Amino acid sequence: MTFLNFALAFGAAAFVIPLVIHILNRSRFRTVEWGAMHLLESVIKVNHKRFQLDQLLLLLVRCAIPVLLALCLARPVLTGSRLLEGDAPVSMVMLLDTSYSMDASDSTGSRFKSAVEAACQIIAATTNGSEVAVILTGGKPTPLFDQPVFDSEAVIRRLRQVQSGYGASNMPEALNEAMAMLSGMSNARRELIVLSDFQAADWGDSGLITANAIRQQVDAMSIKPELTLYQIGSQVQGNVSVDSLEIPQRALGVDQQLAVRANIHNHGTSEVRNARVILRIDGAEASVSQISLAARGTTQTLFPCTFKTSGSHIIEVQVVVDDPLKTDNTFAAAVTVWESIKVVLVDGDPSSQPLKGETDFLSIALTPYTFGRVKLSDLVETQTIEAKEINEELLKTARVIVLANVSKLDDETLELMTNFVNEGGALFVTSGNRIDLTWYRERMYAQGTGLLPLPYGATVGQSEEVSNPSSEGKSSRIVAQHFSHPAMEFFNEAANGDLSKAEIRRWSQMKQTDELPIVESGTTATDPEETQPAEPQQHVVVLARLETGDPLLVERRFGDGVVMQMATACDADWSDLPLRPFYVPLMQQIVTTMASQIAPPRNIQTGEPVVALFSNDSQDGQTHAAALSVTTPDGAQQSITPESQGTLQLARFDETQRPGVYSMVLPSTETIYFVAATSRNESDLSMLSKDKLLSLSKDMAATIISTPAQYLEQDRLRRHGREIWKFVLMGLLALMFLELVLQQRFSRVIT
Repeated sequence: MTFLNFALAFGAAAFVIPLVIHILNRSRFRTVEWGAMHLLESVIKVNHKRFQLDQLLLLLVRCAIPVLLALCLARPVLTGSRLLEGDAPVSMVMLLDTSYSMDASDSTGSRFKSAVEAACQIIAATTNGSEVAVILTGGKPTPLFDQPVFDSEAVIRRLRQVQSGYGASNMPEALNEAMAMLSGMSNARRELIVLSDFQAADWGDSGLITANAIRQQVDAMSIKPELTLYQIGSQVQGNVSVDSLEIPQRALGVDQQLAVRANIHNHGTSEVRNARVILRIDGAEASVSQISLAARGTTQTLFPCTFKTSGSHIIEVQVVVDDPLKTDNTFAAAVTVWESIKVVLVDGDPSSQPLKGETDFLSIALTPYTFGRVKLSDLVETQTIEAKEINEELLKTARVIVLANVSKLDDETLELMTNFVNEGGALFVTSGNRIDLTWYRERMYAQGTGLLPLPYGATVGQSEEVSNPSSEGKSSRIVAQHFSHPAMEFFNEAANGDLSKAEIRRWSQMKQTDELPIVESGTTATDPEETQPAEPQQHVVVLARLETGDPLLVERRFGDGVVMQMATACDADWSDLPLRPFYVPLMQQIVTTMASQIAPPRNIQTGEPVVALFSNDSQDGQTHAAALSVTTPDGAQQSITPESQGTLQLARFDETQRPGVYSMVLPSTETIYFVAATSRNESDLSMLSKDKLLSLSKDMAATIISTPAQYLEQDRLRRHGREIWKFVLMGLLALMFLELVLQQRFSRVIT
């Protein structure tokens, strides 16, 4: 305990005044003998001790009155076991939850508006010389300013301009950044305040791990900060969200039908009936459906749609329902519609006879409408050439190159082909009886540094010389499985064809090597420490296998492009694939998927960069960088400058923490769209219960508050302690009343 007016505490010495008066009064008494005195002596002897106790009690009460009066004037303050901070400046870091769940509304309004108002009140109460840093936790943790600010009014002005609706919070990363920022601040008094709705999705099982880690960091700091948890909002019931859109990952042409599947989730405990689901294409309503959702249930809605023009388009699915969070009722995706895809077929075994050339079946499969003389247009435009005709001008306009049973390439052509793939082209290599196995292994594979995903090995299966029965082997079939690669998932529907029906009579074995790891489609690369790939994250993906276990189709990223390799031929010499009905969709799926994969993705996760590649149209071949305009989901426009990427220009925009549609205008005036999506975990608006929040605060050694007034009172106690003069005053009044009562009582007894 301490005193705000310590000098007045010496007034307690006034207790000697009643003591001196008492002593002086005793010394003034005189003994007077009178006749009846002997009659009172027996009574006095009996009550003498009681009289002394009464007088002593009255004396103590009178001495205590000036002591309590002095203490009351000195204003005593309880401090506990620490020193008072007084008006010392503070170093404060505030974590403000800007994730999209903060857009939820309850009886008091928007959670985010309440959080901003509370943050402004707390910051406004800081003393002069205090430094304040605010970190926005939605999506990637982002500081409000580049460094802590001493001007609290500037912080408040900026806070009132902040919007919510960002991606799901990454609280572990945000807390780590806050602790690192606190360590570099200058004031001895430090505080960390977390303003959040404390959703179970963000603070559940991982929250305890975070709490323990933060507690360890706090204990390790030389100056330990005070931690405060401020839970914003109250529990609300029910919410419906559009969790995702499923769109086939292949190239799409004009007037081709696209099937959009929307996944819708009811997070509430009540059934939702007759909710409208709207499909919009480029902002215009295209289709409407109606659904019902069971409590905690999910459903899917399928929308077929077509596009009349090529270019970049936005599709958007919205569920119209009355719920507390509107932000997650809509999900968008960017779709690229191609005018045409130019595919160059390099025929390694040409023939003048119909369907005898190596690429004849493939050419028909890729352009069925053209060969059938149907009015419908093909998305793919093919050009058949021989290997010697490959040149730089041809590769500039091609999206996909197919090497079909090509024996080998000369050094100059191989270099052109390598540059083509490295700069974003797609290469499809098929086997056959004319390929030079040694050249493919040494030059095309080159111990994992060349274009080929895997080296071609021995040719197995049935002999091509049917007249020699002794040399015939066994044929094989494609393994029936659930395909996860975009080029193959089309065949997961039985109506689209059964690949296992095809007979593969002959194929080149493709063996795994030590240079590049092999993974099955839909999985990730194995541990790089075990496989030791030639380049980080570089691996070979197996799309389909034969019943013998040999890979039939494999794929590998090479630079900015992609290479796919097939173990058998693309004509009917080694298999009956070209004679099967599914050969047409199989080849189209492979080629169009390769063409779409080589472009940077248009649908990304929040925090991932928006990237666009476009050609350099300058006449002198030099790169003339001009600023491009990017429009963010909140309508703000920013400029970026593209960089040279070989013969192309690359534009990159990194500020994609907010979910939604981003648009970029290229030098050609073409507008391309990107969509940044975030996890829908926060669509479940369940907040941490009081018990779990209390447990979290104990693990973090933090204080829980629910209003700015609670924080200000807590801050006042830390600064100035708890004054108890009111209680002392009450005690003083009580003693004065007691003194009066005792005085009257003892006087009557004596009388």
